[in-house]
Amino acid sequence: MGAILRKPLPGPLDTILIVTDRARTRALTAAIGLFFLVGAVVLAWNIPLPLVAYSPGPVTDATDSITVEGATTYDTDGELVMLTVAGQDINAFEALVAAVDPTVDVLARQVVRRPDESDEDYRRRNLELMDQSVQAAITVALSRVDLPEGQSAVYVTGYAADTPAGEVLEIGDRIVALGGQRIEAAEALATVVQSNSPGDRVTLEVERDGQVLSYEVELVAREDDPDSPMIGIYVRQLPFWIDIDTGIVGGPSAGMMYTLAIIDVLTPGSLTGGHVVAGTGTIDLEGNVGEVGGVRQKVVAAEAAGAEYMLVPAGNLAAAESAPRGDMELVAVETIDDALAFLDGLASD
Repeated sequence: MGAILRKPLPGPLDTILIVTDRARTRALTAAIGLFFLVGAVVLAWNIPLPLVAYSPGPVTDATDSITVEGATTYDTDGELVMLTVAGQDINAFEALVAAVDPTVDVLARQVVRRPDESDEDYRRRNLELMDQSVQAAITVALSRVDLPEGQSAVYVTGYAADTPAGEVLEIGDRIVALGGQRIEAAEALATVVQSNSPGDRVTLEVERDGQVLSYEVELVAREDDPDSPMIGIYVRQLPFWIDIDTGIVGGPSAGMMYTLAIIDVLTPGSLTGGHVVAGTGTIDLEGNVGEVGGVRQKVVAAEAAGAEYMLVPAGNLAAAESAPRGDMELVAVETIDDALAFLDGLASD
């Protein structure tokens, strides 16, 4: 009878070799997978997209930004929280991360930027919008408070740095006299300037920090009319000096909150009745509150700041309601008077 040949069972050494081969295969597969994963991440990180991500930005109490000189101011309780949005260009990897974050919205860059607008041009445009918003906020706020009779002065609100006057004047200087003539109205300043010619040197007196300073400045020609002289400054006639420190924030969306903050510091009592009230919205010279961008992110920021209520432009209410939030109440407003009426109700509770 022939012998039956059988395959020998693997011994301990064979088993070790088999396991080792499998481990090496798995390790090699994992290494290859990791290599391609890292490569994909690096590739995604370096692929710029025409997209901008909006996320919640820092918040501040708007009343902390207001400085008033020459008028009585009042302490306030509660807070008027000004909201901001952080916007940044994103790459493919960041777009994937933003897609799963409910507090971030991704917009096409063309919605935010003008065609071929550089970063510097975009920054400058937003700062100009903020400046316009500040001036409108001051105008509207002063129209809602009792002002001293007959008190008025001309203040420097801006200047051209490349003019002789721009080299010596500071924002907030009160113009006292020009060419020996006392100045109490912006129209009077313009009249005195136009009585001279480009290149003439005139004495300009300003009040700064309680001191009257005198400078001899040369009038320059207007770009649009070389025969017409100008000092090279922006001025505004106000009953007293009001300054708003906007920091690095740009855009017009803080207009409503700055208006309320000015009213709050110029009137007795607390506009909020001790509550924490956040808000956003543009303001025009008639007191209308306009829509803003990034309202969903501002809702998130407001609630994180502890706001009990958030004032929202009526046109933004639907978007605001779609943002994740808890118990904070959204209050739609169309005008500054709507906001004041709501706050008056809080203060009387």
